[in-house]
Amino acid sequence: MPDGGPVIVGISRSTEKIREIVRKVADVDLNVLISGESGVGKELVARSLHYFSSRKKRPFIKVNCAALPGELIETELFGYEKGAFTGADKQKMGKFEAAADGSIFLDEIGEIPMSMQAKLLQVLQDQKFPRIGGHKEIDARARVIAATNRNLEAEILSGNFREDLYFRINTISIVVPPLRERPEDVEPLVYYFLDRLSKEHRLPKPDISPRLMKLLKGYHWPGNVRELENYLKRLLVLGESKELEAELEAAGDGWNSETDTASSQEAVIEEAAKEVLPNKNSREKQFPSLKEVRDKAVYRVERALIKQVLEETNWNRREAAKILKISYRALLYKLKDMNLTPH
Repeated sequence: MPDGGPVIVGISRSTEKIREIVRKVADVDLNVLISGESGVGKELVARSLHYFSSRKKRPFIKVNCAALPGELIETELFGYEKGAFTGADKQKMGKFEAAADGSIFLDEIGEIPMSMQAKLLQVLQDQKFPRIGGHKEIDARARVIAATNRNLEAEILSGNFREDLYFRINTISIVVPPLRERPEDVEPLVYYFLDRLSKEHRLPKPDISPRLMKLLKGYHWPGNVRELENYLKRLLVLGESKELEAELEAAGDGWNSETDTASSQEAVIEEAAKEVLPNKNSREKQFPSLKEVRDKAVYRVERALIKQVLEETNWNRREAAKILKISYRALLYKLKDMNLTPH
């Protein structure tokens, strides 16, 4: 990590928006939820929030909730006293205690079992907790930053995540879009990673041909920024640019999410038109009034657009409402009226 702290690289509007939010909320003691697909850089955002806050010189403690078995999460977070259970031969400090006045990063918080969600909620509310087997209350002073690649609103509806815990951790929401939705970030990321990796491994930076850069920008990066970084490590070490170019080309040369999205939106409109217009092959054509056509078409296109935006935001309804430029309440009404639910 550079001496100047974590660097959120990119020139896209969405990346600039993330940097702007980080600047605004870094030094405000509010809980933050960072959401996005695996590999988009959620931990980098969390570290940026810590680094640019007054807690910078205090601990930054990461807990990978997905890597811990359910029965170990409690001891990992809150520690235990000697003799608390079989095998507890000495006192152990938990992550909340170790974080002290710093930040605790709960990565993949959606993986925490329901039984532990209740205790975590209580700790966040009371800002105190005892170690397992102990009675002394310990202050939970750390700032909580959580991250998830799951759609927590959908998890709430399916009964897998507590709504009260969601609202407790989601005071500030930061959504990190997948790399395929911000292709303009690929080029600055390529040069940033190559510069950093060449210094780390003491290897010369490879040349990036215009053709290779075009392929890098056109690829859809299912593994997001992490996949791009791994690709560049291979390029740096092996130097086999032609072979790697062929791989990218085979995976889908010129893939373009914007073209894809535009095509799908046109298809939605065409499909809506088919549903409201009379069948061309019908002998007795019953033409609807313009009002009927308009009402039905608007309903169909609105429903398709709302569904598309919700899927793009992992069913984050508040974020979807912002994108659609309607109130949160209006969106909830439309979801009910259109019978739209996450699957």
